[in-house]
Amino acid sequence: MSFGIMLAYSPSLTLIAVAAVAAYAALRWLSYAPLREANAEYLVLAAKENSHFLETLRTIVPMKLSGQQAARRVRWQNLMVDVIDRDVRTQKLDLLFTTASALITGGAALWLLTQGAAQVMENTLSVGMLMAFSSYAGTFSSRVTNLIGHAVELKMLGLHGERLADIALEEAEPLAEVETDLQRIRPCIALRNIGFRYAEGEPWILRHLDFEIAAGESIAIVGPSGCGKSTLIKILLGLLPPTEGEVLIDGIPIRRLGLSVYQQLIGAVIQDDSLLAGSISENISFFAPDFDQGRMEACARTAAIHEEILSMPMGYQSIVGEMGSSLSSGQKQRVLLARALYKQPKLLILDEATSHLDALNEQRIVQAIAPLNLTKIQVAHRAETVACAQRVIALNGELGCEIFVVSNPMSSRAALEEPQSMPT
Repeated sequence: MSFGIMLAYSPSLTLIAVAAVAAYAALRWLSYAPLREANAEYLVLAAKENSHFLETLRTIVPMKLSGQQAARRVRWQNLMVDVIDRDVRTQKLDLLFTTASALITGGAALWLLTQGAAQVMENTLSVGMLMAFSSYAGTFSSRVTNLIGHAVELKMLGLHGERLADIALEEAEPLAEVETDLQRIRPCIALRNIGFRYAEGEPWILRHLDFEIAAGESIAIVGPSGCGKSTLIKILLGLLPPTEGEVLIDGIPIRRLGLSVYQQLIGAVIQDDSLLAGSISENISFFAPDFDQGRMEACARTAAIHEEILSMPMGYQSIVGEMGSSLSSGQKQRVLLARALYKQPKLLILDEATSHLDALNEQRIVQAIAPLNLTKIQVAHRAETVACAQRVIALNGELGCEIFVVSNPMSSRAALEEPQSMPT
């Protein structure tokens, strides 16, 4: 409406107002690329500084022991200087743009008044009409420039959207499609020509894995570091989708069964597992509102941690601290194992779950777990743990694997004919 009234008053003065808006739009267009680049650099540098700071807090103890506090602080200060320097340069660009915008606005207003005064002197425009035109021109310019500014800001938000796109645009895990009765599913697993690599062109971590694990069987996975043991465990847990092949449980592909349903059957302790801030009982029951104290203690006994918990001042109500900071590494592993058993799973998957234990406690745990009516899959390095398995799967990266039977009385079929029940 303002534009129409301006045209009715004076087409020539309207052209000046439109030219000023066009000049502002051109300035915005020219300044967009450097401002976007500056903001993108700021986001990257700020993320590096924040990550470095949080990482420093998490590793403060080993850093003190290694005497690297000063070097680490200097590195953080340098990152902070980079962030501040980039922020200053971004503000300089903003100041330059603001100054240029003010020059355009001021120049247009001066030009408009000069031409308007000339028309008033020529009696083609009255003073009242000039004042009214100036008011409408101001409204028109402010509305259009605000619209342009908001459009640019909206486009700038794409910087944050791009950084979140990998998470926000990732497909949700599929829900269960066919199976909801978990009791009838037998814990037998089959791998059909499994292969895995992180991207096209990357080397294969696993290739041509094709084997079956019977219900109630005990399997040990061995191999040199970097051969793909932990990757295989993550595939079995449903945390990584295989690049090739598929995993089946009781003949049902886990993707068809639904990951959430499949993972209800599993109790696991993985390498980067951790405890949460709270009591030991809360961590074993995973903060269940109506936990079973008897089952919790039975699981703790199986994990060889019950007596140590009772010796603590508050017993099962003892606070473990953030990420289990008040417990030793061996104690954390045993509480994690008790947590996995408390779930009453059909499959127990352990990725070096006893690596921090002494030989005596590891032997106690192995002997306690061996007779349980579970399918047990564990990554192991110690000969004692491997010897307690019925079969060993020796990985060899993309060359596949070798499977052989362990000759050991603890892993005989007789032990599975009369299996013991899970702790209840």
